[in-house]
Amino acid sequence: METGTQTASAKPAFAARGGSGRDVVAWRATSAGRNVALITTELIPGRPLRLWGAAAETSDGGVFIRLAILGPYDGWSVTQLLAVALARFEAEQAHSGEAILADIVRHLDRAAAMHREPQDGWAVPPVSFEPAPPGSPASPFPWSLARAGQFSIALCPDAEARQRGVTPEQLLVLIDMALTSWLPVTSWRRSCWETRREVRAALALEAARAKARWAAHVADCDAEPAPG
Repeated sequence: METGTQTASAKPAFAARGGSGRDVVAWRATSAGRNVALITTELIPGRPLRLWGAAAETSDGGVFIRLAILGPYDGWSVTQLLAVALARFEAEQAHSGEAILADIVRHLDRAAAMHREPQDGWAVPPVSFEPAPPGSPASPFPWSLARAGQFSIALCPDAEARQRGVTPEQLLVLIDMALTSWLPVTSWRRSCWETRREVRAALALEAARAKARWAAHVADCDAEPAPG
């Protein structure tokens, strides 16, 4: 997995957005080559952190995932993102039965159990899961859209990252980057670090799985007879 830091003048094209004082300060590429960029805005009064959200590259451009900073209804919290990731991998495990998915689920279970929101006392809104809306690509999973209040995340329905939506690997990358950003300022540094350790373990497993799936997909394409 590639990782880097860029200024606004060199930010990936998919993350380019208007607005003064907004920068792409970090980005990573998944094993399938999809970028995730951490985006900040001007310093928020009373908050030591500039983190505001992330742009995730998709097959048809990109999506913006706003992170909760000012309050539990301001965007996605890490608690909610962990719930989405856990539900997706549980759905994948039920669908395919791959042994590696059970390990990923265990790591995410531990991460969700030990995580504490940086702003203590937040009553985090629940996450709901919905089938793909009409016109979306077919999915082998019972749901493709995660929703928390006014915010939603559509997940890519295939492991090869060929279709629209955020891939599970991108989601884990985003959680990892958000936890890394909170570490210098949260009073719950130990639980934040332990949560990130479990997320990174899950991410390493998912990156290896996604890379293998993509290699198998490419091999299948190469094995197909030429037309005519």
